[in-house]
Amino acid sequence: MVTSRKQREREQRRNEIINAAEKFFFAEGYDNVTMDEIADEAEVNKGLLYYYFKNKEALFFAVDLRGVQILHEMYVKCSNLDVDGYTKIRSMIQSLFEFAKDYPAYFRIYRYAGTERFQMSDNEDAKEILDMTAGIWRLMVEAILQGMKDGTIRKDVDPVEMSIYLNVMAMNALNIDVIFKLVLEARGIHQEKFWSDLKRFLDPAITHCSSDVKCTEDKCNNKKC
Repeated sequence: MVTSRKQREREQRRNEIINAAEKFFFAEGYDNVTMDEIADEAEVNKGLLYYYFKNKEALFFAVDLRGVQILHEMYVKCSNLDVDGYTKIRSMIQSLFEFAKDYPAYFRIYRYAGTERFQMSDNEDAKEILDMTAGIWRLMVEAILQGMKDGTIRKDVDPVEMSIYLNVMAMNALNIDVIFKLVLEARGIHQEKFWSDLKRFLDPAITHCSSDVKCTEDKCNNKKC
């Protein structure tokens, strides 16, 4: 009982420190935050802070993990839908958009944590993030394979390559350069329309056979096949 209480107290203290770090990372980014500021906000001395987290990077991954857990859960829900593979893929792509819209600070940290600066970390939370991100990717591959089997997704592509293609396209569509945003807004194309159009542009790549590949599928909608 005593050990359990101590464990709960340690976990509570750890979460309080993560909450403090999250507040600063959300407001100021990674580089502009100091461990002193986090310690003051969490109301702990630096010795205790470093007992729980050996450096600022470890705290950054702890915050990022919270966002990745949310995103992973959203993909799992899509994967569990009682629908065809194509609809699951569309749902997953939409979930990424909703994550970026509903949790913009987590999405910003998620993108930044995926840069080369953090890729070689041996931090435990970083490893869990990598595992969960790989899990998200596997769910998409499984949905593509299901779609290939049920006839809603074309069969003349590699499912792994397609999953990466879709992820790259979706992530970049949510992180376009400022100049492109200004150009689109000048044409009356805001983020939600741009995202909707992206999914429409992707449909032929997902569901139609190439014109130079002979199609034998009854459910193919491509009149060029």
